Amino acid sequence: MLLDSYQNHPEAKSLGPDGRACEFDTRGLLRHAHVYANWPPIYIGKESDKHWEEGEDLSLLDFKAIEYKRKGNAVADDEQLASIAKVPKREFMRRGINQHTLEKICSKEPVRAIKLAKCLKILEGCGIWNQ
Repeated sequence: MLLDSYQNHPEAKSLGPDGRACEFDTRGLLRHAHVYANWPPIYIGKESDKHWEEGEDLSLLDFKAIEYKRKGNAVADDEQLASIAKVPKREFMRRGINQHTLEKICSKEPVRAIKLAKCLKILEGCGIWNQ
């Protein structure tokens, strides 16, 4: 049953010759599909328990990957600062960015990376930033 489902599995990473998503019966020269990544990236661990490889263990269905959070400080670059300047400060404060944090970002001081990422997410929501 598993091998049969693999045989009829569409190619998720490519587009067909006509530019549409692949189906299980797509034929011809495949095109590259554009991938849009979420920002900020979430780093996960790829470790697994060895006993999953050996038998039918139902705990595999409840598996949750380890997420490594971003730590440390970051400094906004010039392009990010230009985008931040287009949005009123009150809009950032209304969405949870502290005034002092915003001032630090604008003066190129290091801030927590998660705060800078939240700022860029607000820009994305306003339609100003696409990364």
